[in-house]
Amino acid sequence: MSDQTGIGTGGQPGVVIIGAGTAGVTAATTLRNSGYEGALTLLSAESGLPYRRTALSKDLMAADLSVERISLQKPDFWDAKQIDVRASVRAMAVDPDARTVTLDDGTTLDYRALLLATGGSPLRPAWLDAAVPTLRTRDDALGIRDAIAASGGLVVIGGGLIGLELAASAAAHGHRATVLEAADRVAGRVVPAVVSDFLAGIHRERGVDIHTGACAESATGGEVACVDGSRHAGTVVAALGMAPDLALASSAGAETVAEGIVVDGSLATSVAGIYAAGDAAALPDLRTGQPVKGEHWFGATDQGKAAAQSILAGLDGREAPRFTEVPRAWTMQYGVNVQMVGWPSADGDVRVDGEVTAGDATVTTHVGGDLVGAVTIGRAAAARELRTQIAAGLGSSV
Repeated sequence: MSDQTGIGTGGQPGVVIIGAGTAGVTAATTLRNSGYEGALTLLSAESGLPYRRTALSKDLMAADLSVERISLQKPDFWDAKQIDVRASVRAMAVDPDARTVTLDDGTTLDYRALLLATGGSPLRPAWLDAAVPTLRTRDDALGIRDAIAASGGLVVIGGGLIGLELAASAAAHGHRATVLEAADRVAGRVVPAVVSDFLAGIHRERGVDIHTGACAESATGGEVACVDGSRHAGTVVAALGMAPDLALASSAGAETVAEGIVVDGSLATSVAGIYAAGDAAALPDLRTGQPVKGEHWFGATDQGKAAAQSILAGLDGREAPRFTEVPRAWTMQYGVNVQMVGWPSADGDVRVDGEVTAGDATVTTHVGGDLVGAVTIGRAAAARELRTQIAAGLGSSV
């Protein structure tokens, strides 16, 4: 275990990971499982040990959100792996020349390699009252669940995957649910129109009020007013996406864009010894090379593993491997498993195999004749093969 300076018992600075979400935790465990024996410190701004964040939205009203149930590992795991998990600690600044991280208590950690897995903050437009919750932490989830149970209804602003999952959970447990989506269809950023129609359909079949083209003008904890004059009452939750946390990267002088902390193909930032992964990172798009963000659990897992391998290569003076994982995500609504791989919402030729309305189909997107994305509905196993095909078309391997 490392001491308060971040230097292990061998007298050498080690690896510091800021952020105990999926990317940070995956990187820490991958480092140990890959033979790294130096000091390893994992910093978390939240209290308690790292936990599974997917449990917060997949079935909020029924999920067991007890610490014991959703913890990623048992407490003794971290000691056995000699991973120094520090909860309720915030990193305030990074000095890349001295290779130190300054914490909110004024102490500093030395590092040889630093991983920024800082995640992000939910978007909160000016018209959103401070009383409107967003879903990011376990405490958020518990508060939202209690509020829905008390009011008997949910109004979620945002018809992306998180918003739809919240609505599905509320409706499945007998609560009124309304989804307000400003775009012309739900989940439009991640799936083709035919899949958007399917998702909206299974919600409407269960009594969920889906409103597209619904632009909110103001929102309190109990009501949303839209620009068309309509009002929607219930426990209001905002699910409008997130903004990456760029503060520490900026303090270190690393390049950032609106999409996140810019990293190269090995997840290294523009500053030597500093890497980024997860919601905070903007990786080169495998098709265009432009920085893009990925906000899904699978992506954070893939990037955490890759960042660990790149850190190990850097510590050993080796060339780091290139990250070539095709994006993937999933959602579960009313027991229907929907898998997304590649770029299914790309502007291209959409083909359907099976019966979408029956919840048994594969929807593929092709650009210039090449497979670039796919959504499987009720066919989880097929998604793996399709992902391999997409990767082969890009000249990479998954």
